[in-house]
Amino acid sequence: MEITVAVPVKDRREQMLRCLRSLLEQDHPSYEVLVLDNQSSDGTAEACREFAADSGVPVRIDVVPGTVGAVRNQAGCVARGEFLAFTDSDCVAAPGWLSAVARALRDDPGLGVVCGATRPQDPIVRGWPATIEVERWTGRFESCNVAFRTNAFLESDGFDEHVGHFWEDTAAGYALLRHGWRAGFVGDAVIYHDVTYPGFAWHLKRAMKARNLGPVLARYPEIAHDLLWRGVFLHRRDAKLVLAAVALTYAVRSRRPLATAGVAPYAAERLRHWRDPKGLVQTVLYDSAVVAGCFRAGLTARRLVL
Repeated sequence: MEITVAVPVKDRREQMLRCLRSLLEQDHPSYEVLVLDNQSSDGTAEACREFAADSGVPVRIDVVPGTVGAVRNQAGCVARGEFLAFTDSDCVAAPGWLSAVARALRDDPGLGVVCGATRPQDPIVRGWPATIEVERWTGRFESCNVAFRTNAFLESDGFDEHVGHFWEDTAAGYALLRHGWRAGFVGDAVIYHDVTYPGFAWHLKRAMKARNLGPVLARYPEIAHDLLWRGVFLHRRDAKLVLAAVALTYAVRSRRPLATAGVAPYAAERLRHWRDPKGLVQTVLYDSAVVAGCFRAGLTARRLVL
């Protein structure tokens, strides 16, 4: 068995069946599938067992409690493959996905982990979609499309089991880097991610999950150098937002209108929404939520993060 592909899932019966179908149609000659059901209440596990009953590919469905990081780590304990790949239940794998990641790991013994390309499955037709798009190396080790050497994964600390969803996968990648393994990007290992529109409130809540960076950054402080702009900001635009807030506050308190010039960099980036006042307000609120979440992360990591 060369490769094991693991999928954590909770209450996504139809999406998981679609994902499983794409995995059973892979062109790789030697692989197995692990469905890690996080105590679903919608019959996901039972539906997967029925769907895979006549498959020529070995399929195992386990019910695993705990955080998403703990569920993924369980995959390493039961995987039979030399390599361990992960995707998510709201994803569909292109037919050559497993072959591409296995080939990359097989051909370079120094690679411990690889990430692939992730693309929206459907065209984005309106604002605030929930999806993932990754076309180049990001350093985030997105769990929707990542694969490890199983022995290297088991020797590392794996996914963070405490923060829940968001940044737990970045911890898994850095855990391998700490052990001297290299990471790579495989552009032809393609995963298609579902596109949904859960509403602006969902995005605000997700933005606040930037706080989950705190415990991960405390354990792997090198993330600040690698992934944060100037070692402090999650995005460059967040620095512009903070500058704008400081400039406005100073201008009001000191009664020096010229100080509002500090708003210009952020305004120049975000005023493309000027024809849509609601969209402009939502964008500013979203960026503010990210900064607030990062600030909370910094408190946990005992360093400045915005």
